[in-house]
Amino acid sequence: MGSEKNQGARDRGRTWMGCAVMACLLILPVWEGSAAHARVSVPKDIEAPVAASVDTRQAAQAAREKWDARRQALAEEYDRLKAENEQLAFANRNLANKAGDLEKSNQDLTREKEEAQRIRTELAPFLGDLLGRLKALVAADAPFLSRERNDRLVRLGVILDDPDITIAEKYRKMMEALFVEAEYGNTVEVYREKIVADGTEVLADIFRMGRVALFFLALDRESAGIFDVAANQWRTLDKTRVPAIEAVVEMAAKHRPMEVVALPLGAIAPEGGDQK
Repeated sequence: MGSEKNQGARDRGRTWMGCAVMACLLILPVWEGSAAHARVSVPKDIEAPVAASVDTRQAAQAAREKWDARRQALAEEYDRLKAENEQLAFANRNLANKAGDLEKSNQDLTREKEEAQRIRTELAPFLGDLLGRLKALVAADAPFLSRERNDRLVRLGVILDDPDITIAEKYRKMMEALFVEAEYGNTVEVYREKIVADGTEVLADIFRMGRVALFFLALDRESAGIFDVAANQWRTLDKTRVPAIEAVVEMAAKHRPMEVVALPLGAIAPEGGDQK
C-alpha cells in the first residue's frame, strides 16, 4: 500500500516536470523575442532622460556661473558703496565740526559786534569830552608852539565829527594828540617866533624847557626873558641872565656842549631877587 502511494507520487512528479519543460519550451521563443526587442529599445528609452539630465545640469551650471558672477559684482558694489559711505560719513563729521566751528565763530562775531557797538556808543562822548579838556589845557598852558598845537586840535575836532571815520581811527588820533602833549614835558627845543615882551614886539629864539618854563632870547642877543605863567605874558629879565639863556639856547640847538646852567624858575621875583 505504501509502495503504491510512493509510486503515485513519483508519477505525479514526473508529470509536473514534463509540464514545466513543455512550458519552458513554449515560453523560450517568446522571451527570446522580447529580449531582442529590449536590446533595441532600451538605448532610446534611456537617451532622452540622460540628455534632459545633461541639459538640466548644463543649465544649472550656467545659472550657477551667472549667479556667481552676479554675486561677485554685487559684493564688489557693496564694498564700493560701503567705502563710499564711510567716506561720506567722515566728510559729514568734518562738515558737522566745521558747522559747529562756524556757528561758534558767528556767535563770537555777534558778541564782538555788540561789544564794539557798546564801546562806540560810550567812547564817542568820552572822546568829545577829552578833546574839550585838551583844548582847555592848551589854552591855559604856556604859549609854546601855539599855532601847531591849535591846528592839531582843530584837525582832531574835524575827525571826531566825521561819521565816515571809524571810532578806532578817532581813538588813535586822540591818543596821538595826547602823546604829543605828554612828550612836551620830556623834551627841550628851540624855535623862532615873534612875541610881545613888556609891550614891545620882539623876534626871538624861544627855548622851551619841557613844560617847566619858556625863555626867549632876542636875535641881537641884547635881551632875554621868561614867560610869566601867572600873568600870562612875557617878561624881560635882567641883562645878567642873557649869557645863561644864550648858553641853553645854543645847547638845545646842539651848537654847544652840555653843561650846568643856572636859570630862573617859578614865579617872577622882583629885580635882583629872581628864583633859581
